[in-house]
Amino acid sequence: MFRKHRLEGLSDAIFAIVMTLLVLDLKVPETVGSEGLRHALAHDSATWYSFVLTFLLASVFWVLQHQVFDLLEEVAHQTLIPTFVFLGFVTVLPFSTALLGHHPEPLSVAIYFANQFAIAISLTAKLEIARALNHVRPGFDMKVMRAKLYGICIIMGGGILAPLVLPSRHMWLVPVALVLITRFIRYKLTRHWKKQDLQLTTS
Repeated sequence: MFRKHRLEGLSDAIFAIVMTLLVLDLKVPETVGSEGLRHALAHDSATWYSFVLTFLLASVFWVLQHQVFDLLEEVAHQTLIPTFVFLGFVTVLPFSTALLGHHPEPLSVAIYFANQFAIAISLTAKLEIARALNHVRPGFDMKVMRAKLYGICIIMGGGILAPLVLPSRHMWLVPVALVLITRFIRYKLTRHWKKQDLQLTTS
């Protein structure tokens, strides 16, 4: 068995480095033409968009990673593999973010969301392996966490498929629609599980 705080420390360090590296792709315009600084900054709007999107998603995954750690009662060898796979795909984020920012086209969108999907699925695998080993605290919190992880896997998977089903200017509709759908499903499931827990405690 391994101590959780060591893995949590490694996770925090990797996320801190990766989230800091993201800003290195944001460049100050070296030359400002006759149209001015505003136009020069607007020219790099895709780079700013990819930076903000990745920073927000990385923040979400950092929180989810720690919530999974909180649920773990033990850390076994089997859960180390998906943990390092998760962190490995996190380190790829500066590349996929730069690719999306500099080449906002269907292929770069698919690669970007494939990276995010790999992060989501490896974190989900970590929880499921720990659950199979009975190393996770059972109960309401574990059910909600599983719903969150499966939901974000669906959203990122939808991002991969978006370039295949919609034109470039409407690709954002797929992940947004999936966010709304998965949040609604999770809300319904959470209410159902709360009712179940209430019935068990009162019976």
